[in-house]
Amino acid sequence: MSSDDAPQGRDMTLPEWLSSRVVADFANDGILTCPAEAPLEEVAWMMVENRVHALVVADGADEGQVISDADLIAAADSGHFDELAARDVAGTEAVGVGRDDTLMRATQLLAEHGVTHLVVRDGEGRPTGILSTLDVARAISRR
Repeated sequence: MSSDDAPQGRDMTLPEWLSSRVVADFANDGILTCPAEAPLEEVAWMMVENRVHALVVADGADEGQVISDADLIAAADSGHFDELAARDVAGTEAVGVGRDDTLMRATQLLAEHGVTHLVVRDGEGRPTGILSTLDVARAISRR
């Protein structure tokens, strides 16, 4: 069932509703990346400038980690903020979810991996966007 054909949210339980909606309808399109060697001050600036809470750390063709604002706060607390680069503090492996996967699957991945952001991938595995816990909460609040 496509999201357009699904019954209205209040007619279903939350798990039913999450299972009837696809990630592509709620994810942010486009991937914001930072170089692995980027100084943390630059990473912070990129997050603020783009109004996001996380970036994908790009190390060549590999998009293997996500750096979040929480990672920046932890680095600031370490006393070594100015000496560190994105690759040094990126806290979580980039967990992927398919564009056509359900929001239920996305919530399961978020919970299983203890992450706040998923890299959304197309059918060929290419990254196409980001889905955050805030995106899921926003979707739930509007069902």
